Amino acid sequence: MNELLRARELTKVFKSNIALNALNLSVNASEIVCLFGANGAGKTTTINLFLGFLEPTSGVAIVDGTIVSSDLQKARSNLGYVPEQVSLYPSLSGLENLDYFVRYIKCFAADY
Repeated sequence: MNELLRARELTKVFKSNIALNALNLSVNASEIVCLFGANGAGKTTTINLFLGFLEPTSGVAIVDGTIVSSDLQKARSNLGYVPEQVSLYPSLSGLENLDYFVRYIKCFAADY
């Protein structure tokens, strides 16, 4: 099966707070995975490590065979991310917001 996401001993420490401790995870194509846990369990930290928003303290996050910290642009080209809080322009309709963001993304698509 095609492995899309992999965490190997993925760890993130903030000062003396261990946010993520040696996570091992594998997500294959066509699998649906949910991260459940209490506040502070490391769910957001895990996502931010895969997206390259954070650097791991140790271990690696791998996206479609690419180590995120080694080639962030390539890893991100295989990801999509919709945050919990989506910010839209209140003066635009839903369709206008969608059109704006599609055009915005197309401006950067040539860079990939």
